[in-house]
Amino acid sequence: MDNCYGERLIAAGTAIAFQLAHDRTPEQLALMGDLFDVIGDELALLAGTKGMCKLERDNASLRDTLESK
Repeated sequence: MDNCYGERLIAAGTAIAFQLAHDRTPEQLALMGDLFDVIGDELALLAGTKGMCKLERDNASLRDTLESK
C-alpha cells in the first residue's frame, strides 16, 4: 500500500457522502449518519473479534504441537 491510501479513502468517503446527501432532508441525513455509525461500530467489533479468534486458533495449534512432542 502506498502512503496516499488513507487520503484516497477520505476523498472517496467525502464524494460518497455528497452523493448520498443530495436532495435529502436534515432528518434523513441524521438517520443515515446514525446508521453508518452503527455499521462502523459493528465493523470495528468484527475486526477485533476476528483478530481474537485467529489468536486463539494460533495458540491452540501451538499448544497441540507442543503437547504432541
